Formats: sequence, C-alpha cells, structure tokens
Amino acid sequence: MRRKILMGVLAVALPVGTLAAMQATAVAGAPQNPITCSGLNGTVTFPGPLTNEGIATSSKTGGSTTVVSGNFNCAGGVTGSISGTLTVAGGKNAKLSKTDPRYNKTTGVKYLEDSWASFASGSAGLKKTLKDINFTIGGSSEELKIKSSGPGACSDGNVGFSIAGQIKSGTYADKSATILACLAQDTENNGGHANFGSDVNTDNGGGVVSAQIDSSAGGSTATL
Repeated sequence: MRRKILMGVLAVALPVGTLAAMQATAVAGAPQNPITCSGLNGTVTFPGPLTNEGIATSSKTGGSTTVVSGNFNCAGGVTGSISGTLTVAGGKNAKLSKTDPRYNKTTGVKYLEDSWASFASGSAGLKKTLKDINFTIGGSSEELKIKSSGPGACSDGNVGFSIAGQIKSGTYADKSATILACLAQDTENNGGHANFGSDVNTDNGGGVVSAQIDSSAGGSTATL
C-alpha cells in the first residue's frame, strides 16, 4: 500500500515536476545537456479530503486534482515558469468492500472516493492521464511524453516520486528527462498543517485537503 500511495502522489503532482523539467530543457537556443533545476514548487489540491474511510459512491472514477505552480531556477541563471492551473483527471476509485455497511449493489454504491485507497489505485492510469504535458519556455512551446514513474527518495521524511520522460519537441541532443518531486507540508481539513508523509493512511485533521511541493534545498529537482 505504501508504494501505491507514493504512486498516487505521483499521479497527482507529476505535472508540476514534469513541466519544471521541460522548462529547464528548453530555455537555451542550443542543447544544454544535462542541465539541473531546483526549487520546483506548487500547490496540489485534492478533489476532497483524503481519509481512510473516504466517501461511498456509485462513480467508478474520482474527481479532478489541480496543481498551481510558480517559478523555479536552473543552472546558468535560467528561470522557468508555469502559467495557469493544471488539472489532472481522476483515476479509478477503489472498490468498496461488500462487508462495508455503505455498500449497496442495488443503487450502485460500490466504490470508494477521496480515500487513501482510491488515491493509490488511481495511480494505475497515470500514463493515460498525463500522456502529454505541454508547457512554454521563453515563448517556446514544448511537449513532454511520460515514459515511466515510481517512488523517489526525498529528505526530511517527505513522500517523493521519480519521473522519466522524453521531450517530443525542441532541438536537443538528449531528449531524456528525469525529475524528483517531493510533497512536504500539507493542509488538513480542520485547517491544521503537517508533513504529508506522516498523514498518509491516517485521518489526521479530518483528512488532507492539499499539499505543497517541496522547493527547499535538497527537495524537488530535475536533471535534463
């Protein structure tokens, strides 16, 4: 379950790390491979507070998650930026146990949304959900295709994920990209704050509403 949760985090937050990486790659007129970026940041807002109990529903898919990002820095004094709000379509909801009193075959209430379980199961459709990521760097439009993803090593007990992809546009000698994105402080439903990693698989504060992508030194990075 822990590994699936990490993948769920990836499905939610990938656009920020991905776009950040792509922006860094595209800024120069000639290839700069590899180029490193740091300070990737953003706010990930979930469709509903994530709890263990979740909400019983007849819907097979969950709600959308939004990601809003800011500026970040790359080697050589390069600054990247992302405009607008990124929307990640909801993945498949977890199946509600038939022993759960909320289960109702007649009304079709057989699924569980806004739960850690559904959050984890939704990661299976990551490549379809984030098949192509578009971004703009210095007025130049670029596109990234996600190839693979998995858990990543983050500091300070943060939950992290790694991403590998390929730039489909842009004249670069090496079009591969790797990103490490980490989720640090979150906001709970009661207005409190905690480390996202410590809140995973708990009902602390009435559930997790949103989380911040770690922009601190040693946090979220990209190598392109």
